[in-house]
Amino acid sequence: MEVILIAFVVGLIGLCAYLLWRIIKIERNFGEFFNSKDTQGSIMSRLNQYADQEKDQNKRLAKLEERTQKLQGLAEHGHSRIGFVRFNPFADTGGDQSFCLAVLDYKGNGWVISSIHARTGSRVYAKQIILGQSSHNLSDEEATAVTKALKQNPYQEKHGSK
Repeated sequence: MEVILIAFVVGLIGLCAYLLWRIIKIERNFGEFFNSKDTQGSIMSRLNQYADQEKDQNKRLAKLEERTQKLQGLAEHGHSRIGFVRFNPFADTGGDQSFCLAVLDYKGNGWVISSIHARTGSRVYAKQIILGQSSHNLSDEEATAVTKALKQNPYQEKHGSK
């Protein structure tokens, strides 16, 4: 009977040693919870607080992603691609007072405006641009302005994607 009792006590000591080792391991892994001087509740309440914070952060992240998508859509439809060419169409005038201005969006849609300056006055022309092309014939200067605008892609240059 004594042998059984001694074996039982040794077993209990082994179990206590194992449990002590597990507690030390848990404290090492979760030391922030155990060693904190914050006395505002149990470990479970602190874990629940962290879980609530994570849910809040996930909601905020989802809102930011939604807002980013809206801003990206606005950026793609904004006329941010600009091409500008100054030129002198007539030999009897100087100063390159005539110009072409192409204003396009992300997809290459927009317009080109040309102002031709002569001694007798100035004339202004506008042509629609759809996907980088016009249904009207473009002058060399207008085509150059459109080409300059199409080469620009501010969104891709700054953000590394379409």
